[in-house]
Amino acid sequence: MCDFIVVGGGTAGCISALMLKAAYPQKNIKIIESKKIGIIGVGEGSTEHWRFFCDYIGITQYDLIKETGATFKLGIYFKNWSHQDYMHNVGSPHAETNQNYHIAYASLIANRVPKKLLQSDLIWKNRFVARFSGNKNDVPTNQYHFDTHKLNEYLHRLCYERGITLIDDELVDVKICENSGNILSVISTAGYEYTSKFFIDCSGLKRFLISEKLKIEWKSYSEYLILNSAISFATNEMDEYNAWTLAQARNAGWSWHIPVRGRTGNGYVFSDNFISEDEAHQEMQRDFGNVEIAKRFKFNPGRLEKFWYKNCMAAGLSANFVEPLEATSIGSTIQQIRCFISYYPSNDHKTFNTRMNAVFDNLVDYIQAHYLVKRDDTPFWREIKYNLKLTESLKNNLDIWKYRLPQYGDCDVPYGMFSSANYICALYGLDWFNVNNIIKEYNSYPHLHNEYENKISNSKWFENTSVTLGHREYIDLILRQKV
Repeated sequence: MCDFIVVGGGTAGCISALMLKAAYPQKNIKIIESKKIGIIGVGEGSTEHWRFFCDYIGITQYDLIKETGATFKLGIYFKNWSHQDYMHNVGSPHAETNQNYHIAYASLIANRVPKKLLQSDLIWKNRFVARFSGNKNDVPTNQYHFDTHKLNEYLHRLCYERGITLIDDELVDVKICENSGNILSVISTAGYEYTSKFFIDCSGLKRFLISEKLKIEWKSYSEYLILNSAISFATNEMDEYNAWTLAQARNAGWSWHIPVRGRTGNGYVFSDNFISEDEAHQEMQRDFGNVEIAKRFKFNPGRLEKFWYKNCMAAGLSANFVEPLEATSIGSTIQQIRCFISYYPSNDHKTFNTRMNAVFDNLVDYIQAHYLVKRDDTPFWREIKYNLKLTESLKNNLDIWKYRLPQYGDCDVPYGMFSSANYICALYGLDWFNVNNIIKEYNSYPHLHNEYENKISNSKWFENTSVTLGHREYIDLILRQKV
């Protein structure tokens, strides 16, 4: 009997197995996957939590870039969501705090700088300050765009090298103990029976173990997140890679454009209550020509009522799903397993489930904040502007933020993905803040003005006087390992 069986060999399954192996190197871990099923492969961006994963399991950034077709990601560029386009990027010195107050952001907003100045000028030019330390972890970002299939191949190879057993088999049934309710084994089409002490469900939207067999219900959040469909396709490789994901507002949702080496990933996330798949396809063809849909799927945004039940825990798409607006899928998987590792030794599933519910609510609130728009030029955007139902937690924070900037601690939760600095980027980008109230608040700290305005000026001076590299140039140097 092994210690952990991970059901599903997609990105979530491999991340789960590798993190568990790093935490418990003596334990026997198996991944059971069916190569017939394949991977969804529509989301190719990561969040900064990816760097934690790499450090935790011990892989270098150079190796990652070489093996996965990766390019750098510094943020998400929101086009056509507001009268000025904006970037979601949180970096120093802009996001620094003084007694939980984001004084540097306040300085920029109080001086009514254009939205593009909330970030480094280099982001918009797709340039990076060069690093020549020779350290294979010394790269200018903690986030990436991936070729999903190359990433999956790389993670599989790491699993094999680290003693994780990989089994290609199709599971059809589960044996459950009548007395305890625990899973005893999983059974394949050929009749093979695989036993384990604990099971990780990474079977994606099928949720084979946690929902189909253990009957844990799905809690829909469709009243808060109304997009429910997506199509995706690839186009040619960019001549110069963008340093960001493009999220472009469309007639009934938004589209993504992600540069990786060899191709560009594209997709449209929409509500089929406002347009059909054919209409979504036609809208994209007007921009990209006669492209064919590579993948299509429908989804019901939400989460499990319990992420961990008995001797089974769900991770990745099996545990929760939201539209990929902030590329949270990989990052949330990392946070789920990170939290699970903390509570597994004590079997504290109650605290774990409480934490995961809060993490998901944190994620939903931030996604919703992107839809606090002023545009109402299509039926979809009119519905969003006038009738979108907000969560109570987001409404409570918005009531506070009418009078001041978000502060560190306002919306932070253990293992959460988004905090006050993230909200400042989004809400300022959407013209949501009452700038006069921010000016009043900022003027309460006159003794700090020079310090933080100087920090911003010094940051710009550093960038303007440093050696910088273009995105493709930097990646090519890493591939030759001469940086």
